[in-house]
Amino acid sequence: MTTALLPTCEKQRLQALKELDILYLPLEDRFNPITRTLCRLFDVPVAYLSLIDDENQWFKSIHGLDLINTPRSDALCQHTLLEDEYLICEDMTQDPRFADNPYVTGAPYARFYAGYLLKSRDQNVGTLCIIDTKPRTFSQDDLNALADIASWAQTELNLTQISDAHVQLISELDEAYQQARIDSLTRLWNQGTIKQILHRTFQRHLLNLTPLSVLMIDADHFKKVNDTYGHAAGDKVLQSISSALRQALRPQDAIGRYGGEEFLIILDDCEPRQAAELAKRILNRVRNLRFPDVAPDLKITLSIGIAGSSARGLESETDLMDLADQALYRAKNNGRDQICLLLGEEAAD
Repeated sequence: MTTALLPTCEKQRLQALKELDILYLPLEDRFNPITRTLCRLFDVPVAYLSLIDDENQWFKSIHGLDLINTPRSDALCQHTLLEDEYLICEDMTQDPRFADNPYVTGAPYARFYAGYLLKSRDQNVGTLCIIDTKPRTFSQDDLNALADIASWAQTELNLTQISDAHVQLISELDEAYQQARIDSLTRLWNQGTIKQILHRTFQRHLLNLTPLSVLMIDADHFKKVNDTYGHAAGDKVLQSISSALRQALRPQDAIGRYGGEEFLIILDDCEPRQAAELAKRILNRVRNLRFPDVAPDLKITLSIGIAGSSARGLESETDLMDLADQALYRAKNNGRDQICLLLGEEAAD
C-alpha cells in the first residue's frame, strides 16, 4: 500500500492541529448536519469530517460508517494533505495511491473519493470527504458544491480557534507545566494563569485598539452549600457551574477559577454591552442547573460584574480588574442574582 509522504511543513501542521484543541474530543454533533447534507446532496453512502495527526485520522463526524479513528497509514485522506485544496479520484482501483488500501479492497469497498482540505492557521489539518462504492465522474458543478459545503465546515471548525493569547501561552508550556497552570477541580485556568492571559490580552488591546471586556463572577451564598451539603457536594456543584460557564463562551474567550467560587472571564474583541448580553445568558443557564446527586431542590444563582476597556481612566489590566470587581460588589450589594456593568463613572444594571 502506498503511504503518502509527509507534508513539507509537517511540524507546523501538527502544531496548528494541537492549538485547535479538539483532536481528542469525541464525535461532535455540530458537524453531523454537514456530513448528512453531503450524503443527500451527492447521493453517496459515506461522508466524513476528519483531522489527521502524526499517527491517526480522527473522525469528528462520520455518516455511513461506524469509526472513531484509523491509523494514518490507512487513511485515504493522508494523500489529500499534500494538495492545495482538494483531491478527486473517480476510480480508486485504478489509482496506485489507493488500489490496495484496506478500505478499497475491503469494506466499505470504496471506489470513488473526493476530499476537500480543512485548515487551521493556514495549515492543512483535516479533510471533508465523500466516498461512493462505485466509480463516478465529478463535474465542475459537483466540485463547486463540495467547495461550498467545505466552506461551511471550515466556518464551523474556525469557531473552535482559541485566542492568540491562549496559543502563545500554550506554545510556551510543556505538558507538565500546563497541568500546573490548570485548576485541578474545575479544569479551568487557575488564578495565576488567567491573570497572565489577561495581561497579554490587555497588551494586545493597547496595540490593536480592539475592545476588551472582563466578567467577574461569584456564586451566590456558596458557603451555605458547603455548610449544608458538605464540601464534596460543593465541589460537584462548582464543577457543574464551571462546565456551564465554559459552554456559554466563544472558543476564543478565556475563563479561569479566580477564587473559591469566583471566576474571571476574558472576552477579547467584545464591547461591554455585548458582554452584558452574554452575562444574561450565563445567569439563565446557571439558574436552570439542577443537582440531583446533591439535592433535587438546590438552585444556584450568580452575581456578575462587568467592565470594559472603553472605560475612562484605565491604564492597565489591574485597573480593568478593579472596575469589574467594583461592579461585582455592586451586583451583590443590590441583591445578587444579577449583573452590573460599570462604564467608568456610570453603571448599567
